[in-house]
Amino acid sequence: MRFIVTLLLLALVIIVMLLREFNPGMITVNLLPSKSYEISKLTFFLLTLSIGAGIIFFLYLLRDVKRFLRGLRVQREQKKRLKIQELYTKGLNSLLAKRNAEAITFFQKVLAIDPNHVDTLLRMGISQLREKNPQEAVLLHQKALGLDPDNQEVMFSLASDYEEAKRFDDALAMYAKILSNDSSNLTALIKMRDLYQRLNQWEELSETQRKLLDSPLMPLEQEVEHRRLVGFRYEMGRSMLEAGDLERARKIFRGVIKLDKDFVPALLGLGEVYLEEGKVADAAELWEKAYKMTSSIMMLLRLEDLYLKQGEPGKAIEIYTQAVHWTPQNISLKFFLGKLYYRLEMIDEAFDILSTVDWGDKDFPDVHKLLGNIYLRRGSLGLAASEFKKALGFKKQIIIPYTCSNCELRTTDWSGRCPNCGKWNTFGVNLEKTC
Repeated sequence: MRFIVTLLLLALVIIVMLLREFNPGMITVNLLPSKSYEISKLTFFLLTLSIGAGIIFFLYLLRDVKRFLRGLRVQREQKKRLKIQELYTKGLNSLLAKRNAEAITFFQKVLAIDPNHVDTLLRMGISQLREKNPQEAVLLHQKALGLDPDNQEVMFSLASDYEEAKRFDDALAMYAKILSNDSSNLTALIKMRDLYQRLNQWEELSETQRKLLDSPLMPLEQEVEHRRLVGFRYEMGRSMLEAGDLERARKIFRGVIKLDKDFVPALLGLGEVYLEEGKVADAAELWEKAYKMTSSIMMLLRLEDLYLKQGEPGKAIEIYTQAVHWTPQNISLKFFLGKLYYRLEMIDEAFDILSTVDWGDKDFPDVHKLLGNIYLRRGSLGLAASEFKKALGFKKQIIIPYTCSNCELRTTDWSGRCPNCGKWNTFGVNLEKTC
């Protein structure tokens, strides 16, 4: 190594001596108009070479210093990101484990380092919502949305915050914003649909449900959503009927029947519209045709009440008699015909129709109560006591039982939609499940 250095120095001395030998003489350098210097050509050459080398050295030094400082900044940023990721992961794990207070602590530490960390603002808001602090959740998610305006996850979370805070218009506006960016977003459509249903806004609900049906769905899903649309349209018709808008109610009920000709609630609703309009004959004609089409006992029960109110019990008896003739194996029809006879004080006729049925070993409490009352009226006290004994443990009054075919809810109040399972067109009569 020392030998190489010596050779280099020796070469440098030789080069300098040669330059001095080949470049004799002096040159004048004017630094100022009145100031000049005379220096040898060799000195001038070496001086300019040194200045150029110095400039190059300075530029390289400046570049290396910048790289060094940039490296330090990158290292600090990496350490910061790693710390944020570590705290965020711990917070997320706590959130998934439903340890909300612990999750909030970790998320707060992240935000202390980076107040604009969108994912942390999102999860922090979710934690606050779980802690029943919807207003705090709203503020956090609004900030996150301001930082990332197209983040759908933040939009959905903010809509949930609004729902929890009962700011329903804001929630609907947020779902609408999502759909304006992505008109085929099924999740947004479903959530908007469910919120409209929660608010009983049936007109908007029906429109949203139609958009949902226009979306690509599996055949089974299409069928389910179609049934929902039928139910929503029916509820809209009911709201119009209750508001006294008979014309719109009539159009809506007719539209529902076109969607599903066997939808009993709409058939009953359309008949109620006719009654409100004073078209009793039209209502009766509709329900009679509807019974032939659907075989729903509900039609007969409505006709029974209608004809009795009109003072025409003979027509009520006639429709039941025809129904029994069409389906003689239907013991429910015979029960209701016997009940009508009893209601009209036609005790012998009631006994005759009920005594023709083999009730078997099944428990029909209302049948036994009715037979007990008939035997009592006929003076057969022993038989009456036997029937009443069979009906022990049940209410004494003879009532019309309605049972939901989907969830088996039993109630004395009929409605188009089951209040327990939310299904439409499920209430019917089941003598084995009387109230």
